Amino acid sequence: MKTVEEMINAYKNMLDHPSSMSFYREAKYQYIDMAKGGDGGDLGFERNGETTCRGINYKGYPDSFFREVSERMGWLPRKETITLEAYSADPI
Repeated sequence: MKTVEEMINAYKNMLDHPSSMSFYREAKYQYIDMAKGGDGGDLGFERNGETTCRGINYKGYPDSFFREVSERMGWLPRKETITLEAYSADPI
């Protein structure tokens, strides 16, 4: 299994290479989907009975892995921010 750090470094390195931007954008949307419990979408082929991004590339990875990568890459707001925003109008 890859670590959060390894994935963040890989995606940050992609930003330096314009030829990788299409893959970067696709990975971003897949990670956001998987952070929310999704499967990252169908990849258009089958491997070991699986057809989704999660099933083929990330079997066994928890939603929290994708959430942490997505938050640290700035693709999703941090959970603390969401919680604070959700209750910011509540009286103290």
